[in-house]
Amino acid sequence: MSIIKRIQDYYKNDESLLFTTPSHSQGAFIPEDSKNLLGEKFFKSDFSEIEGFDNLRKPTGIIKDLQKKISKIYQSKQSFLLTNGSTSGVIAAMLAVLKPKDKVLVARNCHVSVYNGLVLTGAEPIWFLPEYDKNWGIYKGVKEEDIKDLISQNKDIKAVILTSPTYEGLYSDIQNISKLVKKHNIKLIVDEAHGALTNFAEFKTKPAILYGADISVQSLHKTAGAPNPCAIMHLSKRTDIPKEKIQNALNLINTTSPSYPLMAAIEGTINYLSSDAGKNEINTLITEINSLKKHCNENIEIYDGFNDPTKILLKFKDTNCEKIAEILNHNYKIEEEFSTCSYLLFITGIGTTKDKLNKLFETINQIKYRKTKQKIEKFEYKLPQRILTPQEAFFKESKKTHKNKAINEVSAELVTKYPPGIPIIIPGEKIELTHLTLIKSSIKTIC
Repeated sequence: MSIIKRIQDYYKNDESLLFTTPSHSQGAFIPEDSKNLLGEKFFKSDFSEIEGFDNLRKPTGIIKDLQKKISKIYQSKQSFLLTNGSTSGVIAAMLAVLKPKDKVLVARNCHVSVYNGLVLTGAEPIWFLPEYDKNWGIYKGVKEEDIKDLISQNKDIKAVILTSPTYEGLYSDIQNISKLVKKHNIKLIVDEAHGALTNFAEFKTKPAILYGADISVQSLHKTAGAPNPCAIMHLSKRTDIPKEKIQNALNLINTTSPSYPLMAAIEGTINYLSSDAGKNEINTLITEINSLKKHCNENIEIYDGFNDPTKILLKFKDTNCEKIAEILNHNYKIEEEFSTCSYLLFITGIGTTKDKLNKLFETINQIKYRKTKQKIEKFEYKLPQRILTPQEAFFKESKKTHKNKAINEVSAELVTKYPPGIPIIIPGEKIELTHLTLIKSSIKTIC
């Protein structure tokens, strides 16, 4: 039986007198403001682990059935519901694979959740930078060649963590990277938070676990239409990681009161994505975006590499794109996902209508702006020197100092800009002038 049907049947057949949490008693009490905003149905679907329902920590009933269904759809050995976002999945994957002092190879353009996982596991990161595209001011997807030498030089690496697609939508060569790491008995964890639609439509690549990744994590709320923070986690059929290790890791970090409305939303989202209507919706979205891209004026350049076609990454020639973002925000009430001096990023998904897309492209094509001949200053990132591991730094005593006195000090705080949540500097790393310059520039933009 499904979670959605079980909730519906509760009110049809076996409504009980509950003296359990949550204390609103399925909507018997709802503050008026909450009722006006959320409606009664949200509260009526909000249960705890009562008789006939299930427990996310050790599923044996409707949650287990749903996870089996999802596993079949995604061709995984086991799939897990996440009601605390992809962040919880990334951390759980690291807890399941890494021990204190284990070395883990990580692309620096990772989400801040990887740092959280490093603090909790005590693992030692070996950071690397993917190839940098100076024209766009972004990091490209990771290729086998990017990590081959690092793996050869560090024979004791236990895992590799990659983000694919990246925040900007660029894919890594997961298939060949997977073959490489398996030769060295290294686990591959892929943060696919932005790649939740890949399984259901005509994309340029396949889901990571089908290319050999051991674990992948996907956010259903980013592009697939689910509410924040719905996500799922997959264990590959080809991995030797026991599914019990993943469950135990999730139990360490998850709440003991998971949200039934969110679990029902995960079920409804995947039911739709895997249907013919859902697949057609995604393919139609991609077709419409590709068509509109072809009709951009000569001042607009569209990124067209090995990337997610639902991400619209573009730049306006000979100008600071932050200025274009300000025009869009203030004059047209259009807000981009992220912008830098080099580019604008617009995220689309299952809920992006044709009218919405038409409005965006119509607007960007008519924007008038002053071209600038001067070169836009860009700060290419330099990997900081690690003095302490993230876990060591977390438990160290620290003190505040003025930024002008911070050079050559060891950072006690994580500095990042949201979005995208990619760390500029991590606790335990030496602060240099280049990092302070980048932080200063990040007050307005990251270039």
